[in-house]
Amino acid sequence: MQTFAEILRNSEPIFRRAVILVLLYLIPSFQAMQPIGDPDIWWRLRTGEWIVENHAVPTTDFLSTKAMDKPWIEYSWPFSVLVYVVYAGFGLAGLVYFVVAMALLISLTIHRLVRKARLPFYAEIGLVALVLVSLRPLMTPRPWLFTILFFSIELMIIARVRNSQDSRRLWLLPFLFFLWANIHIQFLYGLAALFLYLAELILLNYGHLIGYKKPAPNVRIKEVIFVILCCIGATFATPYHTVLYQQIFEYIGLNQAFQSITELLPMFFRSPDNWIVLFLTLAAVYILGWQRTWLPYPTSLILIAIFVAFRARRDVWFLSIISAWVISECLHSSWKASDARLSVKPILLSAAGIVLALYFMSIHYQLNEKHLRSEVAAKYPVDAVNYVKSRRLSGPLFNDYDWGGFLIWSLPELPVSIDGRLNLFGDEGLTRSIQTWEGRPGWSSDPDLLKANLIIAQKNSALASLLRLHPDYKVVYEDNVAVVIVRIRRS
Repeated sequence: MQTFAEILRNSEPIFRRAVILVLLYLIPSFQAMQPIGDPDIWWRLRTGEWIVENHAVPTTDFLSTKAMDKPWIEYSWPFSVLVYVVYAGFGLAGLVYFVVAMALLISLTIHRLVRKARLPFYAEIGLVALVLVSLRPLMTPRPWLFTILFFSIELMIIARVRNSQDSRRLWLLPFLFFLWANIHIQFLYGLAALFLYLAELILLNYGHLIGYKKPAPNVRIKEVIFVILCCIGATFATPYHTVLYQQIFEYIGLNQAFQSITELLPMFFRSPDNWIVLFLTLAAVYILGWQRTWLPYPTSLILIAIFVAFRARRDVWFLSIISAWVISECLHSSWKASDARLSVKPILLSAAGIVLALYFMSIHYQLNEKHLRSEVAAKYPVDAVNYVKSRRLSGPLFNDYDWGGFLIWSLPELPVSIDGRLNLFGDEGLTRSIQTWEGRPGWSSDPDLLKANLIIAQKNSALASLLRLHPDYKVVYEDNVAVVIVRIRRS
């Protein structure tokens, strides 16, 4: 019979692994447990409410004066419905926990993706931890959470097929793309990964014609082509069909947005997560170069990921996940682990530890409705909106880009002048709005400002300062966050 000391000694590795797993999965949970500050969540709540009430999806804009009745689609309509239902049932806290749940799912999928390489336990945990830290800015209630999840699943399926040469798993992808296309337009990244895999197969089968001689896999090219066609067909199985691709081309054509909107700017390397992305990239490139042979699929995939991620910081997930996969795949053959399997005990202990830790974290961060609403009021014009409602001030309304979504949600009777749906306003509309709010020459001739009877402005904005001094405008309300300004109609 074992003594108590022997039991403790034998249990120590299990508890150690459980603690490490808990700490790993708390990385994204900690990042997700933040007050709701994303400016786009508000117009998505309003859209979700409209879809639930009308039992239909929008095809024309009804939220802004500038684009009223202009063709517009909510390509992430299930996401909008989901967040609205969560908010209606559980308030702002529900949205926070929704992000936490998505963060845990993403973490689990990335962990499984890396774990397939069977690296030593601590190397595996360290690699996954770096990826999760690099995703910190993306832990917000946006549909890109599903894109990160779906791409990780897709890459895991393709990696399995490449290693096992069993193509049956590929038939899961059309169902994945059906969900993906209905939730987020970045399913294009997934299609790109599939096309690159097809290109690799073609090269391995016919590369001898150009002097590239490598063993051809047993996966049939015709089958992969058929899977890709089914995946493309699945992307048309949305309420918007071909119009979805039209929306994609509209976003691709935007230029000013990539110079003005924070999430679309390149990485500035002013925070640790940016440097981690760079480290993962350099490590993956080095390891690829270290191989004795050229690996077409990982090489082409990481090159595309580098271009996408260094263009816009919102896409760093693409590069981080691919880099981690490349590193784990390349190290698989030269660094095998003897302890790759996780037993049930550390998994169950880890799950219990994560739930317990999340409970205490929610108390520490005051994830209750009162505190979360006070955080919203510190960032958005909550009291200014209440004033407008109480005085029944009329529009047209003039607002800036950052507050457009919140005003759509809080003042549904007053269409906004601009919000986060950039394809509706285009580069010209975004540029003009930014220049007006910065008080640049010509601000007073902005047609949207000239039409407005009501302006809700950030207190310290340049435009608010200019309008205070203008004889045609009057400040009727002011607090620490916002000012409400009305136009004086002179006889």
